[in-house]
Amino acid sequence: MHIVDLFASPLHIHNLGLDIKSLIEFCREMRKQNQGVEISNIGGWQSRDIKNESHSEFAKLKLEIQKATHAYHRALQFKESAKQELDNIWVNINGVGHSNELHVHTQSVLSGVFYLTDSKFPITFQHPFEDINNYFWKSEVIGNCNTINSCFWSIPPKRNLLIIFPSWLKHKVELNKDETERVSIAFNTQVANEQGKPKSLTQKQFNNAMDEVMKEVNKK
Repeated sequence: MHIVDLFASPLHIHNLGLDIKSLIEFCREMRKQNQGVEISNIGGWQSRDIKNESHSEFAKLKLEIQKATHAYHRALQFKESAKQELDNIWVNINGVGHSNELHVHTQSVLSGVFYLTDSKFPITFQHPFEDINNYFWKSEVIGNCNTINSCFWSIPPKRNLLIIFPSWLKHKVELNKDETERVSIAFNTQVANEQGKPKSLTQKQFNNAMDEVMKEVNKK
């Protein structure tokens, strides 16, 4: 018998070898200079778009993201003529009691997160059909939970871990119960147009779009 994993939600998970200490210092310097925004974060600090920052180790991270998103693009058999380009990128710093509520990244193709700290409190992804375990595959019929039969799947943050996922896949960041700050850098990509430039949103458009998404999520 052959099982076909139909309509998958593929994640690209990769360990990098970047200078974490340097990147954490960079993120904390950004916090000093940047008032931040509130989008999906409940407490904590989230920077504005920092795509144009030129810090040397951050530039290496952007290059690694570019390589990884291109590999993901090819693996999913997207058009070779279309190119993934970094659209926006930002820092997340969550202290004790901080989290990010369930959300998607609207107006993007791929999204991802790079972790600078370890944490016991994971990023959690929701099955595209959110009621799979409520009305159909209930807990009493599941022997071993896996990425096919589970409503939620969690991945604990580890230093130098890069995760890329479809922007439409709902996810949240669990409440940080440690005194240690959880630091990460998240990003979105867009597909470049004929001139080779991503169809990027302005920061205001991005924030407004995220506000609309969160209104829809909170209605459910």
